[in-house]
Amino acid sequence: MKKGKYILDGYEFVNQTEYDRAKKEKETIAYLMANTDTADMKALLKIYNRSVEKKSFQTIIGQQFLYDLRKRLIGAKIVSEDTLAPVQILSEEKGGSQKADKDAAAQISRYKLAYENAVANRKIKNILIGVLIAVIIGMIGITATSRYSVFTYFTDYETKMRNEIIDEMESWQKQLDDREKELNQREAALEGKDRKTDKE
Repeated sequence: MKKGKYILDGYEFVNQTEYDRAKKEKETIAYLMANTDTADMKALLKIYNRSVEKKSFQTIIGQQFLYDLRKRLIGAKIVSEDTLAPVQILSEEKGGSQKADKDAAAQISRYKLAYENAVANRKIKNILIGVLIAVIIGMIGITATSRYSVFTYFTDYETKMRNEIIDEMESWQKQLDDREKELNQREAALEGKDRKTDKE
């Protein structure tokens, strides 16, 4: 850049303030494009409408960006030329440069904050979804491995339970019978010994 010249992207600005404002707008445009899916026409339309409505771009750099965006939106037939708001050429007002600088800085801060919030919310949502999926998989696993669960509700699980209880009771009854028989045999054996002893 020549001394005393304020040139940016082929445009020469009248003073340092205008040049700095144009640089800030260029940074804002770069940030927007880096954090936007440029194939998503609806997202680009939203950026265009918001920028025109809030008069975010006041130098030729920003206005050229809006003009190119406008041509792209109309070319993609996402909107008609009649319905799309025109790019406004803003006239220089007294003290306008300082106000524009503040507005541009505030705009960059807002976009950065909105983007950071969106990323943080997405992370939190993904973590919560992961936790819920893990809980659901765990519950399904526990239910599936349980003998009597919601999966066996429509089967004959009552009959199976009844049969298992009956089988268990029969097993106990057999054990009791076997013990009783064993006790009777011992008792008989003891009585036999007593009789032998009495005879002797």
